Amino acid sequence: MAKEISISELAERLNISVTTVSRALSGKGRVGEETRKRVLDYIEEHDYIPNIHRPKEIEKPTRTICVTLPGEEDFAEMPYFQKIMLSIYDYFQTRDYDIIVIKIKADDIGALERVILNRKVDGVILTRAIEDSMAIQYLKKEKVPFVVIGSYHDSDVYQVDVEQENACRELTSILIRMGIRDIALFCADISHMVTQSRYNGFVKAFEENNLSVDTSRVFDEVGYQLVAEKVIEDLLKQQIECIICMDDNICINVLNKLRKENVKIPEDIKVASFFNNSLLSSYYPPITCLDFDIQELGMVAAKMMLDVLEGNDTPKRLELGYQVMLKNSTKMSV
Repeated sequence: MAKEISISELAERLNISVTTVSRALSGKGRVGEETRKRVLDYIEEHDYIPNIHRPKEIEKPTRTICVTLPGEEDFAEMPYFQKIMLSIYDYFQTRDYDIIVIKIKADDIGALERVILNRKVDGVILTRAIEDSMAIQYLKKEKVPFVVIGSYHDSDVYQVDVEQENACRELTSILIRMGIRDIALFCADISHMVTQSRYNGFVKAFEENNLSVDTSRVFDEVGYQLVAEKVIEDLLKQQIECIICMDDNICINVLNKLRKENVKIPEDIKVASFFNNSLLSSYYPPITCLDFDIQELGMVAAKMMLDVLEGNDTPKRLELGYQVMLKNSTKMSV
């Protein structure tokens, strides 16, 4: 005898969204043929009758995507997040989707909760990954489709990143093989997964060159300008050979401080960055850095989001490449 099953229960068993199940059953809306067949085959195999008469369970797609930006300090204004946001917008704009942009903090996701509770969006793209993220835990609990830009420790989470760890390992290793040994590493928030990935790459470079990292030369929370300036003052007294910056924002603060102190690059100190941006590209002397295609990163995340919504097969994790840009800021003296 046929048994009744709700749309939400069917979605949970197949690990897809309620909207996707509804589209598969109704034949309306965009959904992959393979996903549609999977839903119908599951119903037939288990002799189920889907209950499609409960309005609360069959939600009309909003054709709107939520993009979250970091709410702390002025992070959302950084070129990285602006490029990500614009590339996501461009991708969905040509596919008749709207974008809602909100700010959330590591310990405050109220804006995200309101958007979800009011059923304003079909899916969410998180533009950064934080360890034990409140946003990720909430979206999983509410069964909202989402994609994370960055690396996250949960293999069930859809995520897109660049090869952060390998890129930082390669750049650091090149500097070590050039003969640079006394290296200070300037880090931002260690709770961010990108910081952890970059740090792991830094450590691996020392290990593959049979060296140990001097942890007294690793500085956390130097994303704050005043903190960075104090650390630089101390390092200059110690005649540090090289500073590697975790990101472009830290690097610009470092360069500004060195300029104030009339420190010459690379004669007095060498500088490199694990991330490049347009401002850094215009600096003189040119700064050794890692270059990632951020526009492509946003586009790939957007495509993954759409594939998830339409029930198309897509890998849970995608990783994009990088370029090591060796420039004058780390040039060895003749």
